[in-house]
Amino acid sequence: MQRIKRFLIILTVMAACLLAVSCGAPETADYAEAEEGGDLRDFTGETVSGEEFTLSDHKGKVILLNFWATWCGPCVGELPAFPRLIEKYGDDLCLVTVNCGEDKETVEGFLTQNGYDFTALLDTDYAISDKYPTDGIPYTVIFDRDGKISHIQLGAGDADEMFDMYCEQIDSLI
Repeated sequence: MQRIKRFLIILTVMAACLLAVSCGAPETADYAEAEEGGDLRDFTGETVSGEEFTLSDHKGKVILLNFWATWCGPCVGELPAFPRLIEKYGDDLCLVTVNCGEDKETVEGFLTQNGYDFTALLDTDYAISDKYPTDGIPYTVIFDRDGKISHIQLGAGDADEMFDMYCEQIDSLI
């Protein structure tokens, strides 16, 4: 019984810490929180592999934009859903992740170690995150083909749960 109490206390503290963490810097952001029906807020960023990525270049496709970090348990837990989504939707989907605040070596090492090859942008100075301020991560914004926000997801379940939920959202837009 004492183990259960200890586990619940640790779980509560971890949940409080996760809620307190924010990927963006709302006090300096010039943008309001994104809302469903809102417009795409364009940005250009550098991928882990050194390529330039501009969000608006992908209008015409459904876009899944995900903010995450390697130290974020729920973020890491949902990442296995992303290769499955890319495989299922192919060129109909632009899936891009934005790593919040970590250096290239950390992100690149994590992606390589886990065999991920989806598009991952570096946001060491939170310039991209500031365009989509939120209370925490993982934070996912799904855009329709016209660049309108159709769904916003704060937090995540496991990869299977998130895959099913994202499929439902994407299917409604394709």
